[in-house]
Amino acid sequence: MALVEVSKLNKAFGIVELFNDLSFKLNNNEKLAIIGPNGCGKTTLLRMLVGQETIDEGTIIIRPKTSVGYLSQMMLHSLDNSLYQEMLGAFEEVIKLGKKLKKISEELSKNPHSEKLLKDYGLMESAFLEKGGYNYEYQIDTVLSKFGFTKADYSRKIGTFSGGERNKIAFSRLLLDAPDLLLLDEPTNHLDVSTVEWLEGYLKNYAGAVILVSHDRYFIDATCSAVLEINNKQAEYYPGNYSFYLQEKVLRYEQRLKAYNLQQKEIEHLTMLIKKFKPKPSKVAFAKDKEKKLARILDNKLEAPKKSSKSVRLDFQVRDTRKQRQMTLSALEFGYEKPLAAPLDLAIFGGDKIGIIGENGVGKTTLLKTIGKKLEPLAGSIRAHRELAIGYIDQNQIQLTSEATLFDYLHDQYPLLSNFEIRSHLASFLFSGDDVFKTVNQLSGGEKVRLSFASLLLKKYDLLLLDEPTNHMDIETRKILESALVEYLGTIIFVSHDRYFIDELAKKLIILKRKDIQLFEGDYSEYQSSLENAEVESVVTAKTKRLVQKE
Repeated sequence: MALVEVSKLNKAFGIVELFNDLSFKLNNNEKLAIIGPNGCGKTTLLRMLVGQETIDEGTIIIRPKTSVGYLSQMMLHSLDNSLYQEMLGAFEEVIKLGKKLKKISEELSKNPHSEKLLKDYGLMESAFLEKGGYNYEYQIDTVLSKFGFTKADYSRKIGTFSGGERNKIAFSRLLLDAPDLLLLDEPTNHLDVSTVEWLEGYLKNYAGAVILVSHDRYFIDATCSAVLEINNKQAEYYPGNYSFYLQEKVLRYEQRLKAYNLQQKEIEHLTMLIKKFKPKPSKVAFAKDKEKKLARILDNKLEAPKKSSKSVRLDFQVRDTRKQRQMTLSALEFGYEKPLAAPLDLAIFGGDKIGIIGENGVGKTTLLKTIGKKLEPLAGSIRAHRELAIGYIDQNQIQLTSEATLFDYLHDQYPLLSNFEIRSHLASFLFSGDDVFKTVNQLSGGEKVRLSFASLLLKKYDLLLLDEPTNHMDIETRKILESALVEYLGTIIFVSHDRYFIDELAKKLIILKRKDIQLFEGDYSEYQSSLENAEVESVVTAKTKRLVQKE
């Protein structure tokens, strides 16, 4: 029996249908990614799996006695617990076993020849070992450190942590609980690259099954053995990682298009034969036979396969200044009271695509704001070699608030544009028809990011500064944005945790570390390869040194 079996699932909210006839199976140890455009029902499906959302039609069967974990702050047991107490709660059973084991050990020291005590001790120690009794403290230390907590945080009450930190605490506790079925909704949100990479390895080797919703394509590729795509109210299962899904989707589309075209030709041919021979008395039987055949085909008529309906036209208005020096950063120090990194020297040329990467809190956004002159440098200088038009989108754009409609929001900013021009521009960002009369406050996070780009790109910018531009975007929109930014003739400096996006766009990297900074000429994959090569060289050097010492 499968661990999870979902069959012919339908879900709608009022007249808005999310999906119908959704089916899939999940076995032990399998890792499934659910992907699809924003609003297609991915999170709703997760909530249905844990019983937090009702089922309209269909069935969800989870194998009896399966423990299920769903990431939520609600799983935190008490805000009065210290951080470490909360983590220990995941090991209550093993801690109780440890206490019993200690008690039997004490009794054995007084009565070392008791066969009953020896047998009880052996059985209990086996159970203790199986449940990780000798390494649960190490597990706690490992998980908490990977989520950025220090030993100094262990005694703090959970109520003293911020909302974002509580999310990480809940995530840490969930991983330590190690349920048979782990449900994760955008698990990489707000995690830095090093933590995401650690989480990839953790989930890949996780003993239980995992169902996750994510827009992080690198993450899906590294962790998942299957993909379920929800699109156009339908769900389709792909038995492989994200790279397999991309290839298989194209292959299936081509196969379906071929089958559809062949059937259309057969329908056209039979229709022609019926029309030609039905009026002839000697061919009536022949014509009726063709009518029956046509009826059977029409009963199983194939629909024309659909490609993605999304088509964003990003028309960047910019002068071609490639290879011209635009800006020079000289011994630049940035931060608030103290510098966050070593001084930075960098020449920025027209057409440069520069990614800023590093762990959370090292100053990526601070550096971007300093380059954009939103913050004053602590030392050094920023010299523009000519007047530059700079556009800026930050990671808080989803906090856009306005009771104005989308149409009025743009019209207020650009009053010289005609109604037709505004509606055409909004349509190029997937806001068409009555969408333009939605208020800004009614938009989802991803839609607000799109609106921000719609506003930004009506101006002619030489330099775009982007802070987490793909946050809250679905995969399809991210791909469209990537293609447009790659073709953009101007300069882009951006901060992102989306490694796929970094790899597609960046040709140079600024790597920020605690009190350190590094420049790298190349994309993200090349940078990762350089790190792996450096590790190999380090090992070889260490071995060589040991050999020399022995000689």
